[in-house]
Amino acid sequence: MNLQEAKQFVAQFIKGDYTPGEYEAFLRWLKGATMDELNAIADEHESMDDQWAALATEPSADWASKLEQKIDALEDRGLIRRLNPERFIRRNTWVAAASVIVILSAGVYLFVKEEHKKAPEPEVPAMVDVAMNTYTNPKGGDQKELILADGSKVWLNAASTLKFPSDFKGSERVVELSGEGFFEVTTDVAKPFRVKIKDAAVEVLGTHFNIMAYEDERISRTTLIDGSVRMESGSQRVVLKPGEQAEIPYPSPGVTGNIRVVPIGNTDAVMAWKNGYFQFQNDDVRTVMRTISRAYNVDVKVDGDVPEDKRITGIFSRQESLDTNLKLLEHIKSLGIHFHNNGKVVRVTL
Repeated sequence: MNLQEAKQFVAQFIKGDYTPGEYEAFLRWLKGATMDELNAIADEHESMDDQWAALATEPSADWASKLEQKIDALEDRGLIRRLNPERFIRRNTWVAAASVIVILSAGVYLFVKEEHKKAPEPEVPAMVDVAMNTYTNPKGGDQKELILADGSKVWLNAASTLKFPSDFKGSERVVELSGEGFFEVTTDVAKPFRVKIKDAAVEVLGTHFNIMAYEDERISRTTLIDGSVRMESGSQRVVLKPGEQAEIPYPSPGVTGNIRVVPIGNTDAVMAWKNGYFQFQNDDVRTVMRTISRAYNVDVKVDGDVPEDKRITGIFSRQESLDTNLKLLEHIKSLGIHFHNNGKVVRVTL
């Protein structure tokens, strides 16, 4: 890669339009670039203000704060110098020049002072946030399929968010899930795959499993379809076998209960959402209505207390309208409940 190709890559990097091979080539070029070439890259970025401003995605305040602190620490140690403060942090733009030319996910540091050019590079951990992506499937959204950098596939249910890197570096593959997702993980014995959920994590090598960990649910469930996974929560460690489900209760905010492993004879109910259905198995009314709320993007208000013995078992099509499924629920005589839907709020009355 030459200087002109490096400039072209930088423009592609800002847009997110690049391949892993191009990224690796750019990192190799950076390590051998001269100070004049690095300054040319910086100048190229400074001329792209309009392009930055046109992009919708912005770095989080937490990311910007971490980057600023790291740059300050490196400058205090005499390891870098600021060519222009405006290059390093632009909180109202998608990415500052520093995110590309000072710190990259591979931990490449540029603009080293002349007297330090021959000194070893400091072993400062790379800022993973630079290469992290966040995908949210909103309330009311259909199932969404994502393909990660290692070829693993993830299906996201409605009202779910997945955070994942553009490329998996280091000794493990780590993603974060809020909501519900089904995973088909590509096998890589040397690099375990970890899913972080609430106050727990799921570690696998290559397998198929489903995780339900919505913030508004007082329990999370990890169900293993095939392969092997290990659940970690605090000091607890459990290994699941196919057909088993790990439940973690959250009895109150900030409190996590013990992992409980239960056998699941039929995983159809767990996988129903991925196949376009709701399948309830002796679920209470409030749990069912939270599912309805996420699937159809409506708020649910329950008038009064619904007795715990009012349970719902049945299969409903996600393709049917909200009103159709509400009428089917009303026809369950043992429930004795009625729904009023104004398009935004569903009221549940006995």
